[in-house]
Amino acid sequence: MVGASLGIGLASARAIAAEGARVAFAARRVEVLREVVEEVGAHCMALACDVRDPASCAAVVEQSVAAFGGLDALVYSPGITLYNPIEEMDAEAWQNTLETNVMGATLVTRAAISHLKESRGKAVFFSSIAVDDHPPRYGMAPYVVSKVALETLVRAWQGEHHDVGFTTIAMGDTISGKVVESDIEVLQDLVQRWTSKGYMYGRMMEAESVAAQVVSVLRSPETVRRLAITPNYSEEDRVIETTIAHRER
Repeated sequence: MVGASLGIGLASARAIAAEGARVAFAARRVEVLREVVEEVGAHCMALACDVRDPASCAAVVEQSVAAFGGLDALVYSPGITLYNPIEEMDAEAWQNTLETNVMGATLVTRAAISHLKESRGKAVFFSSIAVDDHPPRYGMAPYVVSKVALETLVRAWQGEHHDVGFTTIAMGDTISGKVVESDIEVLQDLVQRWTSKGYMYGRMMEAESVAAQVVSVLRSPETVRRLAITPNYSEEDRVIETTIAHRER
């Protein structure tokens, strides 16, 4: 489980481990992972991984295989989301987003593919329903571009490796570390823009809801190519109120 230190990645890793699977919790912040693994149980382990570093991507796969004797599934969660108008996104913003959201995904998959083919395993990646918005959401250009690229990347991997089950989960608006840590004033402005365009409906999903779908995909005897998940609409729910509530926990 790459990107397991917070948000959807952490919730997914916990959910998979709760099923009794041996899980390698991998992320840059390995000290955070060690605390989580102590809670989860001895059948899991914490590993450092920087998805922008090819050597680190290869090492985390090999360490996992050495410890567990093989690899049945890869779940890739790292993602950068920046909220700014496109003209304010500099080269660094684009580079960091694409390196993490797209290049990292293919580097880890490249390292894992031989092991996944041997086990006829599965690989799961997180996309977004924002890729279906036309025009793309204001203030999220690098993120949306990266997720469109990611979905194409996953289809390319599937096309060349039919014996591995590749899945993209296109998530609706979900509470995650990226959202909770965002500037509330910027987020308020963007949410108003998005809701006026019909891109957002009301409440945001919990990370645990997405994690449950990850478990379902991994347990299925079939391959789920693309799964889109959106929150149920409620007149009583408001996105900003949901975000603030999570900050106060």
